[in-house]
Amino acid sequence: MPMLTRAEIQRFPKAELHCHLDGSIRPHTLREIARGQGEMVHFNLMELTQKMVVSDDAKDLADYLRPFDFVLQYLQTEVALERAAYDVMEQAYQDGVKYIEIRFAPTLSTKKGLTIAQTINAVVKGIARAEATYDIYGNLLVCGMRTDQEAEVAKVFAESKDVNEKLVGVDLAGPEQVGFVDMYKAAFPMIVDGQKVRLTLHAGECGCADNVLAAIQAGSERIGHGIAAMGNETIEKAMLEKGICIEGCPTSNVQTHALPNHAAYPFQRWLKQGQALCINTNNRTASDTTLTEEYFQMAHHNDMTKEQLRQCNLNAINHSFANESIKTEVADLITNFERE
Repeated sequence: MPMLTRAEIQRFPKAELHCHLDGSIRPHTLREIARGQGEMVHFNLMELTQKMVVSDDAKDLADYLRPFDFVLQYLQTEVALERAAYDVMEQAYQDGVKYIEIRFAPTLSTKKGLTIAQTINAVVKGIARAEATYDIYGNLLVCGMRTDQEAEVAKVFAESKDVNEKLVGVDLAGPEQVGFVDMYKAAFPMIVDGQKVRLTLHAGECGCADNVLAAIQAGSERIGHGIAAMGNETIEKAMLEKGICIEGCPTSNVQTHALPNHAAYPFQRWLKQGQALCINTNNRTASDTTLTEEYFQMAHHNDMTKEQLRQCNLNAINHSFANESIKTEVADLITNFERE
């Protein structure tokens, strides 16, 4: 059977669950935003792109996260956040994505006086404007930062509650250390109430396998990255038994040196075990990738078939935090597209 081409993957209707707003803005859009603020007047796109894309010599996750500080200084207004969200939605549509969950950390955009609610509503406004323009659905996940104290994270979650119906889930992001779940466990009930707003956690992005098990025990329905659980039969079994979906991000796992290369990604292992796995970009700009490219790497290095492409995207939409009508519509598209 011939390997799937980029064109075939791009045409395929896809769903994405793990995409960070601040890591996915296109350089020309950030330049527009900055110039609107009287900044970056003399930057050319090549210089700007170098500041926004992860360096080839990044040593670890902390190194990988460095470009975000540069971007975030320009995401401190409602106009900027709305424009950024519209841009990411537009990219996803062009990438053949039919449903996407965009995540961001509100506290990182409050440096010039915006409230948590204002940041959320601005991002939602950008998502909704793109939905009115393109054939794509979007929802929002709010991230607490693992660099903040538990009380600060709980405050963010509390202030996020009921702000907008497009806010469908919460997460914790940032540098990962062993035992972080217990440090923040008391913050989760602040927002997760009757499954209206649901929990997905970054866990096992670096070599912290125990964090994956702790996240599951804390009620996380999905695991962001989870690559540290690879080969750990106890944790893999727990994910399988609980019906946990892994939000896989292969390219960023290679860039943070959690994996040596794309061929080392446990794509076939997890799917053949029956594990719910979907593939994601994590950060389109910072990782210089698209969802089409992520799946192409799985086809090229991991023998992904068209039916596995279909299964991964069904996993994504079925484990998404979308409402049932969106889930049904997108799942039908994925199920029936070019069925052989």
